[in-house]
Amino acid sequence: MESERHLLLPLKLSVAAFLGLWACVWILKPTQLWKRSWHVAEDRVESTFLGETGLNVVVLCFPVLAAAALAYAYLSIISSKGRNRERRVQLMTKFSQPVIINSPLGILSLGELLFIVFFITFLAWTYYSNVSSDFHKMTPSKVLQLNRKQIKMMSLGIRFGSLSEACLAVLLLPILRRMALLRIVGIQFETSVRYHMWIANGMMFFSLLHGATIMAVWCQKSSLLEEITKWQRVGRVYLAGAITLVSGIIIWITALPPIRRKYFQFFYAAHNLYLVFILFFLLHAGDRHFYLVFSGVLLFALDKALRLIQSRRAICLLSARLLPCKAVELTLRKPPTLKYTPTSILFMKIPCISKFQWHPFSIISSSDVDHEQFSIIVKSQGKWTNSLYEMIEFMENNVSDDVRSIPVSVEGPYGPANFSYNRFDRLMLIAAGSGITPFISILQDAFGRDRRLNPFPMRVLLIYIVKKSHDLSMLTPISTLLLDQTPPITQNLQLKLKIYVTQEQKSRLSARELINSMTQSKPFILKSIPSGDIMPVPVGLMWNFTITVLASNVFLISILCLTRAFIHEGKKPSKDKTPSWVSDLLLICSLAITTTIIIMATIISGWRPSPDNYSKFSRKNRNQNTAIEANFPAAQAMQQEHEISFGSRPILTDVLSEEAIESEETKVGVFACGPGSVQLSVASFCKNYSKGAMLRKDGRKHKCSFVYHSINFTL
Repeated sequence: MESERHLLLPLKLSVAAFLGLWACVWILKPTQLWKRSWHVAEDRVESTFLGETGLNVVVLCFPVLAAAALAYAYLSIISSKGRNRERRVQLMTKFSQPVIINSPLGILSLGELLFIVFFITFLAWTYYSNVSSDFHKMTPSKVLQLNRKQIKMMSLGIRFGSLSEACLAVLLLPILRRMALLRIVGIQFETSVRYHMWIANGMMFFSLLHGATIMAVWCQKSSLLEEITKWQRVGRVYLAGAITLVSGIIIWITALPPIRRKYFQFFYAAHNLYLVFILFFLLHAGDRHFYLVFSGVLLFALDKALRLIQSRRAICLLSARLLPCKAVELTLRKPPTLKYTPTSILFMKIPCISKFQWHPFSIISSSDVDHEQFSIIVKSQGKWTNSLYEMIEFMENNVSDDVRSIPVSVEGPYGPANFSYNRFDRLMLIAAGSGITPFISILQDAFGRDRRLNPFPMRVLLIYIVKKSHDLSMLTPISTLLLDQTPPITQNLQLKLKIYVTQEQKSRLSARELINSMTQSKPFILKSIPSGDIMPVPVGLMWNFTITVLASNVFLISILCLTRAFIHEGKKPSKDKTPSWVSDLLLICSLAITTTIIIMATIISGWRPSPDNYSKFSRKNRNQNTAIEANFPAAQAMQQEHEISFGSRPILTDVLSEEAIESEETKVGVFACGPGSVQLSVASFCKNYSKGAMLRKDGRKHKCSFVYHSINFTL
């Protein structure tokens, strides 16, 4: 509706305003101006029902929660409209372009570089402001029996803790799945996990400096054991801090790439220590410091609750197909109302393999083409995936129906709110090995679109790099598109495929013959799915908005009521006698109350259409698709002969340059998915040639704009 479209700009400005307000709070917090103003505000609200606790919640937590709620409303409108706003696209394109290719953090875009510079500057400012303030008013401590040098060292260590606290405040935001915030700027979940890792490394670095510096002072006093085992009645609890640090180190070490890849189950189990980390951080730092990071904790708790609700009911796989490259294609039944964008991912748990492990996989289907089912490809690359392949292989060879049933639990799909690849005049898709999976969904979606909605011609170049020829079986889901591009709706859409087989010599078969021979496997039915055994529909973005608003208010009311009942916040003598753990316990109880109410509200409101409605919806969609195809004259797609090369890896910069010179288009979307070497080559090409003049064969100069996108895949 037109009224909804007019809400987009105010919503974006409101989100930016609340996030800016939250940033200002963090920037001003170390200053004397903030400290004086905060004491005045506390005195004014002390006699009101809001109290000091309410002031902490409103000022420190609500800006992020308000920004999150408005972001969900914005994303809901974007998803329902599915429109491309050219100004937004152009702006995001500038920030997503690579500016640094080789760095310890990998390929960095302009937006990522600006964020890193801002965050490091903020940390430096925070540390400098706090330390300079401490040194200015520093006097030897008679209570702690520390001299001036030891007091300085203790201050340096404590302020490292404040930097760790700042990292913790944003640590959980990138790994939100159902309630992901970064989708508002078009960032994929798999990409945001990288930001989570950056922030986690920074947090643990500052935590180690924090703990090591303070323990060094205690060692000088010869009181390390006495101090580290102390559980104070009020103030900092040192034993809780030690437990927090140890649990964080365990999570950090097990998340290192060599350990994570080789011992994934150990890594997954150790990561659940985040509950211990957060709980003992609260007991160590106290409730007032915890409010600084609480907004991320609350959003993470709500996100976890929604995921548990969706995955609580197991469903059975519809069919499976074994591929020659030792991969298996799995198909699940979904309601026709469930829509997702290309490159979306799905988290899956198979209890008969592991009751606790969840693994993400790229969806290879298009919800606009396959209304009642979707598929993923799982390649054998570890213990869990090997177990799945062997189980499917056994079931295919076993004729008994009793063993042809695989219950699974799913979460998702998770993907960008609007993946507008069709804004480009041409697509270049560069994939290596298993990186082809997200591109399968793009091609399925592109070939299944109604061309009347996309009147401009589109050309697609797919470059696929594999080690062995049997890896081409990964193209099985789109083999009909590659070998027989005759559907009417593909009119004016050209697809060119270049294959590079790096570890084999030249084959007698042509590219078409090789693809045809490797994609002949057929799926087999695992079980006749009952009518109600359909993937649960995840909650929508507007429900995210609703529960964020509801949870914010429920938490505020519950913490105020519990505080008034047990602490009597307005009375100073009563507050001084109250142990610190009481306030911490009340905060935990308020969080538990909030999460419980949200779970109950989601379950109560979680009505889903009946199977009869699914059938009617499905028949309606099939009739619509038939009508669309009938309106198009049958026309052969402008198909080009596929190319195949053997024995060496391609020099991608040269290949892409040749294609660019032949191109007549001015805006090209370059999507890369694969190992780091592939990403580096493609990013380097886009950085060097984007908006640069290139010489065509006829001697004329032609300007092409290359927009680089790094696509992450999960398999």
